[in-house]
This record gives sequence, structure tokens and C-alpha cells, in this order.
Amino acid sequence: MFVYAGVEQDELYQDFESSRSALRNYWSLLTPLIFSDHPKRPGDEDPLPPYNMIRNVMDMNARYGGLNAAFLEAGKSVWVMNVVPIRAQNSLPLILDQGFAGVLHDWCEPFPTYPRTYDMLHANGLLSDLISKKCSTTNLLLEMDRILRPEGWVVLSDKVGPIEDARTIATQIRWEARVIDVENGSDQRLLVCQKPFLKK
Repeated sequence: MFVYAGVEQDELYQDFESSRSALRNYWSLLTPLIFSDHPKRPGDEDPLPPYNMIRNVMDMNARYGGLNAAFLEAGKSVWVMNVVPIRAQNSLPLILDQGFAGVLHDWCEPFPTYPRTYDMLHANGLLSDLISKKCSTTNLLLEMDRILRPEGWVVLSDKVGPIEDARTIATQIRWEARVIDVENGSDQRLLVCQKPFLKK
């Protein structure tokens, strides 16, 4: 790690460490669902171990690219798009200097990409940021639904209030959603959702 644009070494290290810990938690939560019992799609051959159905990941509030670094260190075969919200500290040069892909984006607006591009969308603290900027959580989740592939995953980490609001919207758009209490006594919650194949 290195110091860049006034960002302290300790700050970078903490971002990476928290992302590494979070990734271990996510993988332990999702592994039984994704890697062991993933349903065979019609016409597909049986996937080879480790049945990795996550390839394209978007970190919607990337901060310093810690999640990308954690995926890399863990040897996961994924490509990560790091998105720095336009009103946050501009850490995009730091992300790019690490050799990661990244963009600046205003999450009050649609994201410029094809539909069904991503296998996993991750955001830590983004819901609270949007609420403080008076942006629509409903519009954000609808945009996430557009860019998430069927059977793709959403992992949102935030305070109880925004997470419960997002869970309500997620069930309305027919995602499978569950809230996880990551630490007893903490105000933080994890919302894990899967977008199913919808049949007529």
C-alpha cells in the first residue's frame, strides 16, 4: 500500500482489512447457495468445480478499492468495477493507480451500462449517503435490478433503517431478500438479495 493524495497509510490499510473481512463473511454466506447447490440452467453442461457463478462484480461505493484488492488477494476469478460516488471524496485516481477499473458516478442517475451486466452488486454505506442527498432508494434498486443478471446477488451493508427500507423495495421487485445482523448490538445490518429468473 502507498500514500496518495492526502490519504494516510492507516486509512488504506483499514479499508483493505475491513473489505477482506467482509469478503470472507460474504463468501461464507453465499458459498452454500452459489458454489454447492447452484441449479443447472436448461441446456447448460454441469459447471466444473468450484461452480463459480460470480464473475463480474460492481462495488457501488468503492472508497479506495479495498474490495477489489481483497478479491485479488483471495484469488477469486472476478473482474471488479469500482464506482466512486460523484459527491464522495474523489478516490478514483488512487483506485486507477492500483491497476483497478473504476469510474465516478452519481447514483441519483442511471448507470451507463448494458442490462444484465453484473453477477454481484456490493455497496457499503451507499443507502445512507443517498438518503442524505434526498435521492430515491426505489430508483436505485430499480437501476440495480436492470444491471444485475438473473440469479445475480446484491449485498448491501448499512444502518438498520435504510436496510429495512431497501428490503421492502427488494421484495416488491421480486428479489429474494434477507437481513443479517452482522454484530450483536450494532446498528449495522447486511441485506443479501438474489434476483431470480422470472417465469411468465
